[in-house]
Amino acid sequence: MSGMKFRRTCSVCNATFFSPDRKAAYCLKCLKKRVVKHVPSEAKAVPETTRVAPRPFPSSRPPLAEPSKSRPARVAKIATLTPELRRRVIEIYEEEYAEGAIQTREVHAQIASKLWLKRQLVADVIREITQSKIALTDDLKARAIEMYQRFVESGHRPEGGRRRAISSALGLPYKQVMKIIREWSMAEYETSPTPSPNRLQLFEIEKMYWDELNKQRYRLTELPAKIAEELGYVSRWQVLRWLDVLHDDQRAFANVPDPSPEAQQQIIDAYVEYLRAPAPPDHGLHYNIAGQIPKVSPRQVHKVLQNHRHKMRAEYPLV
Repeated sequence: MSGMKFRRTCSVCNATFFSPDRKAAYCLKCLKKRVVKHVPSEAKAVPETTRVAPRPFPSSRPPLAEPSKSRPARVAKIATLTPELRRRVIEIYEEEYAEGAIQTREVHAQIASKLWLKRQLVADVIREITQSKIALTDDLKARAIEMYQRFVESGHRPEGGRRRAISSALGLPYKQVMKIIREWSMAEYETSPTPSPNRLQLFEIEKMYWDELNKQRYRLTELPAKIAEELGYVSRWQVLRWLDVLHDDQRAFANVPDPSPEAQQQIIDAYVEYLRAPAPPDHGLHYNIAGQIPKVSPRQVHKVLQNHRHKMRAEYPLV
């Protein structure tokens, strides 16, 4: 039988063991010892001896120091514009860049690199020769303010920004337009009972605006004056500017991914609850709502609310 084992007694240690070989004379333990004992000496591995390198003879001479590789000192760009440098900037610009094939910032960088000038000096010179000198009259100033007011009242945001559009339309330098608008706006704020409204006051403006949108009692253009009159602590212009902030440029959110339709509805529902509250949350609105909805960022909340506000204003029947 193939599975039969025989009871045997080891001839070395007299231990009883079982083996399929009826003539087995050694138990497994003694068999292993016997095999190891009879391994030929030639088969044993001889460890390879490694030669140790001789120790270097100590020398009394100090080691030679390697020559240091010092980088040449970088020369700072010229920060003072001399008449000669100004002439060279104009000359290079008119000969190589006057056609306008390269962006202005790149032109500044290339000329600054050629003459080793600070870029701002180059920009100042080119601005002087490219922008026409226009005397700022009271009429131009009034037109700039009027254009800006119309942009804010209508919510229109031209490509490139409102101030840049005014600059292009009136032929005024952009920085000059910025200064005109800033000074006029600050003067308008100073005429208000509350030149700098706090968060709670701005929240009240927002709540009243949405309440009037739902009631549909006034034209859209009349709402800022009605809200300012009702609240009493802000001017019409302050209400206009805050509503303008609430209806931001939608192009700024072009790269923000849209949440799922379910998440968008949750955001709008949370915004409705926000408007019912007596005060704004401690944290920002967008962060507060994003914390309530999984897998939604504050930026996505901002985008959804912007789209919602623009949609509601566009659908308002009384323009």
